This record gives sequence, structure tokens and C-alpha cells, in this order.
Amino acid sequence: MRTVNKLFFLGVVGLMLSSFSIPNESEIQKPKSEKPYMIVGQMPRFPGGKAAMQRYISEHMSYPFEALKHNVQGKVSVEFVVDKEGNLTEIKTMGKKLGYGLEEQAIKIFQGMPKWVPGKQDGIAVPVYMMIPILFTI
Repeated sequence: MRTVNKLFFLGVVGLMLSSFSIPNESEIQKPKSEKPYMIVGQMPRFPGGKAAMQRYISEHMSYPFEALKHNVQGKVSVEFVVDKEGNLTEIKTMGKKLGYGLEEQAIKIFQGMPKWVPGKQDGIAVPVYMMIPILFTI
């Protein structure tokens, strides 16, 4: 009988301990996600500047076949966040949808971009919202 009580006690203690979780090191050291800024003292920039970004976009532009077929052209506004390390995140299109693959193509261009120079506020790198229009013309 005594062995049964010990086994029962160990089972209860084991069950109690299994309901607790000890955070691992990566969970403890996770930084708080910062809300992106709209405007900062030093705005993020594409490496090489505006001319280099325009060249990158034109070199990576592929007009979707369906848009060509239906003679669709116009402006697609791409919104994204440049994080503290210069990575582009939260990439999406804004405004009126043109369709026929134009929004998807614009997003694809930005997903493949190299890291940007991050924006800074008071000398500290911070995440910043950006919006860039892409003009699709036939």
C-alpha cells in the first residue's frame, strides 16, 4: 500500500510540474517589437540612393502577361516597414487595385530587394513605415 501512495504522490507531482513551463533562453531575451515610426530624423534609404533604387526596380520589373493582354497600366503603391536591421517587412500594396498580377509583381520586386540603410531617430536605428509608388506602363 505504501508503494501505491508513493507512486500516486510522484504521479501528482509530475503532473503538476508538467503544467509549468520554464522559458528557454530565446524566449527570455526576445526584444519587444517596436511600433514603426512614420517620420524620423534620418529616413531609411536604398543602398546607393534613389537612382540605384529606380535602376533596381526597372531591372527586376516583369510586366505580367495578363496585364499586357488586357492593356492594364497604372500606379501600384507599395507600403512596407524597414526594420532596425534594414530588412523590408510587412510588404503590401495600398489603394485601388489594378489586378492582372500587377500588385503581386510589385510585391515581388520589394521582397527581393537588398537590405536598406535603416532609419534613425536620435542616432538609434528604428523601424520606419515607407511607401513607394511603382508605375506600370505599356
